[in-house]
Amino acid sequence: MVLIIFTREGLEAFQAEISDDISAIWHNPKLLTEAEIDQFKSQGINCVELPQMIDVENNKSTLWALEYVEKNSQDQEIMIECP
Repeated sequence: MVLIIFTREGLEAFQAEISDDISAIWHNPKLLTEAEIDQFKSQGINCVELPQMIDVENNKSTLWALEYVEKNSQDQEIMIECP
């Protein structure tokens, strides 16, 4: 499963969901710290920055992010942060 996360609040909300089933976290640029990226990588979770900032309040923007991840991820089971 892939997580798409846009905000720190979304990351905190998904912390309980992060398990062995998570293959990747796609996230807004500069959302994760190097320490967080290292922690996720040690758990076997790939961290991928989205190519542009996504406004979680903008439905078109979040839809674009979902479509982008669907096209560029091998894992098609996706959970996306919603406001």
